[in-house]
Amino acid sequence: MNLESMLRLAKKELGIIILMGLLAGALSFTALVVSQKNFRASSDLLVVQNQNGFSDYYALSKSADYLAGVLVESIYSEKFLDEIDSTKLVSGSFLPQNKKDRLDTWNKMVRINKNSNAGILNIQVFGDSQKQVVEVSTAILEVLKTKSFLFLGRGQDIDIRILSGPIYEKNPSLTSIALAVGGGFFVGVLLTLMWVFYRAELSRSRQVFLTGMGEKKLSPEEETERRAQEYWKNRYQAQ
Repeated sequence: MNLESMLRLAKKELGIIILMGLLAGALSFTALVVSQKNFRASSDLLVVQNQNGFSDYYALSKSADYLAGVLVESIYSEKFLDEIDSTKLVSGSFLPQNKKDRLDTWNKMVRINKNSNAGILNIQVFGDSQKQVVEVSTAILEVLKTKSFLFLGRGQDIDIRILSGPIYEKNPSLTSIALAVGGGFFVGVLLTLMWVFYRAELSRSRQVFLTGMGEKKLSPEEETERRAQEYWKNRYQAQ
């Protein structure tokens, strides 16, 4: 199937292609809304290691990046959750009591992105209410500012500076919704096009196969008779 025939076929099936794209976009939107929490709080932190007489900024930045990575992993630990509870900043029990379920829920609730070049951590907390996400975000920042030595050791001379946050907003954002709908529409259109082309190619191959099978069914006697009939038919028409 050449490009011209593919374009002609796509134009012919344009209605169903657009319809399936819209359906896929709607399904993506529904899945996003159902799977996401209603609110999100974001905070940005800068992890800086003090020079202490050293002027090798590259080594300092790499050390700060390593320590930031340790903090990221520590936030998802049971020890960090215990320190969250000890701050008394989160009202009520927002996590299950079972240890495994508690950690699983916490891992889904908190998302951390690390900028290795700048030593910046972006911490996002997802929850069902504005009050919950703000309280949890505040507790995380408090533990990182005052008790980072529990996870890094007391010999590490680092500063954890809050750049912004916690800033809360409705979730999912308009940007996330637009990306989900647009991506779903694109995938739906692409899959439908593939199915249309595959169906057309399969139909053509089947037709060729059946035609070939039809020719092979004729025996030598039948083929001779067919040619004789064509001969007399052409001679009769010529008269």
